[in-house]
Amino acid sequence: MTTSSVYASLGLSRNPFPPTPDAGSYFFTPRLEEDFAEVAHCIQAHKGFVLLTGEVGLGKSTMVRRLLDTLEGKKCNSALILNTFLQDTALLSAIQEDFGLTPGETLEQGIARLTEFLIARHQAGETNLLVIDDAQNLTVQSLELVRLLCNLETGQEKLLQILLVGQPELEQTLAAPELRQLKSRIVKHARLNGLRSDEVARYFDFRVNAAGAEGRLSIEPAAVDMVYRATGGNLRQIHLVLDRCLYGLAGVRSAVVTAELVRRAVADLPALGDDGVARVEATRPRRRAAWIAAGLLAGTAATLAIAGWSLVPHRGADAPASRASATVSASPALLPSDVAAAAPMAEGKPSGVLPEGLPSAQGQSAPAPDAARVRCEDQLKAAALPGDVLQVQRLPATLARSPVASAGRSCPFASGQEHWLAWLSPGDARHILVAQDATRVVQGRLKRLGLLDVRELDDGLFGPKTGEALSRFQQQQGLAPTGKPDELTFLLLEHLDVSAR
Repeated sequence: MTTSSVYASLGLSRNPFPPTPDAGSYFFTPRLEEDFAEVAHCIQAHKGFVLLTGEVGLGKSTMVRRLLDTLEGKKCNSALILNTFLQDTALLSAIQEDFGLTPGETLEQGIARLTEFLIARHQAGETNLLVIDDAQNLTVQSLELVRLLCNLETGQEKLLQILLVGQPELEQTLAAPELRQLKSRIVKHARLNGLRSDEVARYFDFRVNAAGAEGRLSIEPAAVDMVYRATGGNLRQIHLVLDRCLYGLAGVRSAVVTAELVRRAVADLPALGDDGVARVEATRPRRRAAWIAAGLLAGTAATLAIAGWSLVPHRGADAPASRASATVSASPALLPSDVAAAAPMAEGKPSGVLPEGLPSAQGQSAPAPDAARVRCEDQLKAAALPGDVLQVQRLPATLARSPVASAGRSCPFASGQEHWLAWLSPGDARHILVAQDATRVVQGRLKRLGLLDVRELDDGLFGPKTGEALSRFQQQQGLAPTGKPDELTFLLLEHLDVSAR
């Protein structure tokens, strides 16, 4: 597969993460937009000397190209010097040539010829801009020459606007005592920084959509975090990682950049070194523990939550169990705050009764323990397997006579005019691999119901698209369309999917 076909297979017209400066699709953060506007203003207002610094890979050259594109057509003559190993007279000759002049034979002739050109252009109402990239390579003598050029001025304006661009070492050089006159002429100093962690996802969306993705490609939150940790927000390194990830997407015909894909990309890139790999690997055990213990990442927390419902094969379903010794216990980690859960039922005690006033999914209290309720709880207790969780929730009127009301391991009952359902769900399927398998089952069912695009991967991760499909299912069933896992939604999904087939 050729490079162009890789991007074409993803619906892209070009590489969204090229290794060279791409000013055509320039991503502005709020602070970068402010710096860019001030630099452009200083140049157009003929204020003289501007400094732009930043570490390698933060987009200095891209910003310069964007600036030159912005000034194009605004009566601006520019000279761009990229070879800063030229010094003194050779540097002056390169400046003259880039302005279209013939270099003078001596330094004095060169400055005189350049001065005549600048005066003529100024009188014609034009701006003259000199940009020196990689200026950290200039010697003190060459920087003193730049100061002399900055002195060319009329009564109120500078004839030549100078933009020095370099790495942080340039700041150290300018701090030398012999260059204090030059430093005192700086009217604006813009320091570039990497992307913040909350900007990486927006940067991905911006770049791929500018290249023609039109929303078809996405990146998981866990993958965003891993990209940031591996690169520290450095744009050049972000491009290297994400470009490698696009190759991975094309290979598996996927549209979602996952954390595992990022991890492999980082490991394959020598440019990131061992430090980048270490930063990624160091987060994995801690993040896995956080997923399981606290559900800090919404997608993975939802994945784990699914594992506790009846869509997951029960561990003891095929094993003989003593019904008399089965214990039904509540598992709060599985239950959203807006879903009523039964209290534990200890051996020999039908105590799976909701306390009065406990909110149900509809925001109402569970019914008091009447005969029908007690009968259902006794029936379910007799059928319970070790680790089962007793669920009790009011059903919407539209579901009172649906297949779910007569589903296995469940018992419907009435309280006044309300219809309620009690059922058992397994509460021991907490391992991450089991959770991912369960989520794959959910994704498959949503596809068969026509609620999830069949082109989406059954990747076992509860991402935004799976959540949107689940929300549509909830809305169809008369539930609150939260898009989040809850006990009743998954009981409905299991049994209504069977009837739909």
